[in-house]
Amino acid sequence: AYLAKITTEAQKKPVTEQIRLKTSLTNNLSEAIKDIPVNDRIILDTGDGAAISFLGDPEDALFVTLSLREAMMREAAEAEADAPPDDNVRMGINLGPVKLVKDINGHPNIIGDGINVAQRIMSFARPGQIVVSRSYYDVVSNLASEYAKLFTYEGSRTDKHVREHE
Repeated sequence: AYLAKITTEAQKKPVTEQIRLKTSLTNNLSEAIKDIPVNDRIILDTGDGAAISFLGDPEDALFVTLSLREAMMREAAEAEADAPPDDNVRMGINLGPVKLVKDINGHPNIIGDGINVAQRIMSFARPGQIVVSRSYYDVVSNLASEYAKLFTYEGSRTDKHVREHE
C-alpha cells in the first residue's frame, strides 16, 4: 500500500487554534482526495492530522499530497499577518506493507511497517514539505521521468528508534 501521513502539529497550540487547523486540514483534504475512489483509499483520523492508505495507483499519494500542500499554503498566505508561519502541514509518503484490521470500536484501521515508516519519514519533513521514502521514490520515478524531477535527495536519516531511512 502507498501511505501518506499528514500532521498539522496542532497539539502544540491552544484548543481554538487546534480546531481551526483541524477544520482547515479536513476541508482541504476532502477536496484533495475527492477524485480517489472510496474503495481505493482508507483514511484514518490521527487527531492532529491523518493517515491515508492508497490501494490503487502510486500517483494517487503524490497528487493528493501535492494538492493538499498547495491548498494549505494558499490558505496560510491568505490568512491574516498574525497567523503563525508553521501552520503548513508536514507530509510523508511511503510504500510498505500494511494490514487492514478493525479497531476496538469496530472501525477500519491499518497497522504494519508501512504506516510506521510513513510516520517516521513525515517527522523529518519541515512545515510545508513532503518527504518520501526511497521505496516510494523508486516506484513513482519509474512511472514518469517528470516525477523523478520533483524530488531532491536529502540523504539518509535516523529515526528515534535508531532505524535508518533514505
